[in-house]
Amino acid sequence: QDLEGAKALLDEAGWVDSNGNGVRDKDGVELSILYQTSTNAVRQDFQALIKDWWEQIGVETELRNLDASVFFGGDPGSPDTFQKFYADVEMYANTFNGTDPQQYLAAYRCGGEPKPSSQWQGENINRFCDPAYDKLIDELARTGDIKKRAEIAIKMNNMLTKDTYTIVPLVHRGRVSAHANSLGGVKLNVWDSEIWNAADWYRIK
Repeated sequence: QDLEGAKALLDEAGWVDSNGNGVRDKDGVELSILYQTSTNAVRQDFQALIKDWWEQIGVETELRNLDASVFFGGDPGSPDTFQKFYADVEMYANTFNGTDPQQYLAAYRCGGEPKPSSQWQGENINRFCDPAYDKLIDELARTGDIKKRAEIAIKMNNMLTKDTYTIVPLVHRGRVSAHANSLGGVKLNVWDSEIWNAADWYRIK
């Protein structure tokens, strides 16, 4: 993280601590963020760390933790599901299986966001919408060349992360798995399950 760089960006945008209370403000509005996730020891550690960083740069931060059965439950009548996104920032695991990201990236198409008419179901949790991105979804779907597909996918990923910060990657969790000492050929793969290369396994005598 670059706290000094963050402070400079906020200063440039006109967010300053005008009354000396430690919280930046602009046009009479204090810079305050509601940051929510599910109740999980690792996630609460991340929340505490990020809250500390944000408050060091003058951003007031309120933490909310919700039971995972509620947060991820999908109950259209609950205000606390991650699909409703009644917060400024949400944190949850976000990845895909396999080596081709087409289906994952297509989830961010305009119109795919959870809303009342869909009973708050939908894959575009972040409410990202960019017609240029939608065109790339269609281009990726009709492109067969592997190198060209990779170029398109990288461009789309950059639009979600580097260009708009719709997604802010925090950490890639390490995977731990066990197997018998008598089993050879086992290789963990971050893109798939432990049995992805089961055809190559062999018994060690």
